[in-house]
Amino acid sequence: MSTQDSRIKIKRSTVSATVPTVAPSTDHTQPSPAWSATDIYKGELFINQADNVVWSRGDDGVFCLSGSASLDITSAQVLALNTTPLTIVPAVSGYAIEAVSVVVSIDYNSAAYATNTNLLILTDTANNPQYKQDSLLTQTVDAAWKFPEVTPSTGTQLIANKALTVTVVTGDPTAGDSPIKVFVNYRLIPV
Repeated sequence: MSTQDSRIKIKRSTVSATVPTVAPSTDHTQPSPAWSATDIYKGELFINQADNVVWSRGDDGVFCLSGSASLDITSAQVLALNTTPLTIVPAVSGYAIEAVSVVVSIDYNSAAYATNTNLLILTDTANNPQYKQDSLLTQTVDAAWKFPEVTPSTGTQLIANKALTVTVVTGDPTAGDSPIKVFVNYRLIPV
């Protein structure tokens, strides 16, 4: 087994949507071709701190190990989730966002939401959600629930260059006054 560890390190970026790149050569010390700030060796890690995404590079190029995001949603925003879906993970050029796990919590105030209470984790413009939770918004106590994954037989679910959103089915919820928080672990899939 051949191992090169002369420069292997963890590179970081604080610029949103920055994706590491394949280096133009196998030696960063050579003047030509010049390496960019985002070039990484095979086996090197790259952390985008702005987006909470961890990348690495293998024999087939750069790949996403994992990402995480959370979104605080006010009760006024919940009441408009069908009319105005909220972005939890912005689109990344050349990648589809695959949600790996989703948890939502509700900080119950004084009234449960009524009608249109099925929360969805949906790729923008897809016709099938990746995750769906039918019961959390109707809770009358503080609660945290894991979303069940949706496995459709037809239609679109993952779409390149599109954001991952939080929305509800059919129409906006009614009543209700409790804020919620959504947590998503995800991968970026090159397409």
